[in-house]
Amino acid sequence: MKMSFVVHGGDFRVPAGYEAEFEAVLAKALKGDGTIKVTIEPNYQKRTLKENAYFHVLCKRLSEMAGGTQEDIKEMAKAKAVHLGYPMEKDKSGNPIKGDYGFKGIPSSEANIGECALLIEAVHMLASENGYYLED
Repeated sequence: MKMSFVVHGGDFRVPAGYEAEFEAVLAKALKGDGTIKVTIEPNYQKRTLKENAYFHVLCKRLSEMAGGTQEDIKEMAKAKAVHLGYPMEKDKSGNPIKGDYGFKGIPSSEANIGECALLIEAVHMLASENGYYLED
């Protein structure tokens, strides 16, 4: 018997809804020689160039509409995306890095498909909160 789930961050817990399945797998595994094998691997879904490019296009459009630089819009969007679950950039000690607009997000070049979607959503939220509409 085998099970799989995704965990965010290094603080591992069996996610809600998987407890019974985990207990069943564990009970079955322990009937053998009493050992189980635990495998941890990144859940990396590579971003596409299209998604990354779209994020940059939206940042450029918003910067042209609202003023300011494209880089500022990117940093604001990343800080907003952190609140949506986007990964934070960390220093060598593993502590989150705070920027001018809140906690800094990882570079978009390191973002996977789901993380790029959070960035795109954050740019749309920034635009809407400031009275702008970004057409697709």
